[in-house]
Amino acid sequence: MYKRILIATDGSDKSRKAAEEGVEFAKALGASVIALNVINEVVIASVIRQLGSDRKEVEDKLKVVGQKAVDEIKKMGEAAGIKVDPVLRIGVPANTVIDVAGAERADLIIMGSHGESGASKLLIGSVVQKVLYWATIPVLVVR
Repeated sequence: MYKRILIATDGSDKSRKAAEEGVEFAKALGASVIALNVINEVVIASVIRQLGSDRKEVEDKLKVVGQKAVDEIKKMGEAAGIKVDPVLRIGVPANTVIDVAGAERADLIIMGSHGESGASKLLIGSVVQKVLYWATIPVLVVR
């Protein structure tokens, strides 16, 4: 059925729950996992513009956070006895999730839903909506 599962994470509680479910699902199916964190290039540009920070410095700080998120999934996978490939990318989140899923030959994408309200719901929730709309493979959204 599913042999390669991409779990997209932003390090949030919703993403962590999705990762837990995804790792258990992968274990049950004998699948491997791609743990993906996408550093949003719009966030980088905004921080640079607002704070006058150096691009490399901003990227490096966000990479540390992203690496922590994918490493957490890698540890879950090790505990479950499944292979997890951690991947960090900079880009537009929805596009990058779909691009990496294709490049890594994933046959399922797992993402956490987001229950935020206001502007953050519009920004973050739209990533899940876009992936659901554009993906050519199944997408599992975990609440």
